[in-house]
Amino acid sequence: MDWKDRSAYVFIKTAKGKTHDVWQRFQTWENVIGTWIVGGEYDVIVWFDAQDWDTVYRCVGEIKNWNDVEHTSSHRVYNGYKSDSWWWEKPAGAWVLFREKKLNETPEKIRKWSWMTSGASIPGDWDYISWVAGKNWDEVWTHLNELKSENWQTYPCVPIKSWWNQTWKDKWWWG
Repeated sequence: MDWKDRSAYVFIKTAKGKTHDVWQRFQTWENVIGTWIVGGEYDVIVWFDAQDWDTVYRCVGEIKNWNDVEHTSSHRVYNGYKSDSWWWEKPAGAWVLFREKKLNETPEKIRKWSWMTSGASIPGDWDYISWVAGKNWDEVWTHLNELKSENWQTYPCVPIKSWWNQTWKDKWWWG
């Protein structure tokens, strides 16, 4: 399934000791598909969806006003892809950021892998983000190594804690 010009990933750097609180706050937001505590430069990733950019803009504006947030990096989805699988069906997974050598090479190639649940073009510092799933962490690491063999520059964002809004199974837009 493909979609275009909707959704955004927001990477959030939290104030010291506030990561869990910020991550948990998103679990009541209707337009959040999921949220993850990750290691690295940012502490939390949130995936928003809305049928209009004004809604996403208002959500990001609210986050930026929280005292618990130091800064954000917002990535609007230009086009996206979802397989027939749901992200939460496999117990292990990681977000992977890609830099492409040629425009749009990633979306075409990732469709061949059943363990790539979704991907989205997020123009900016990185070109693409995908969810790499596995039945365990060894399988996820094997898939990450497969990605490296494609000669893409990749950056895995391994979740320490994940929350998927499983009501999206009923709300996901088809067509």
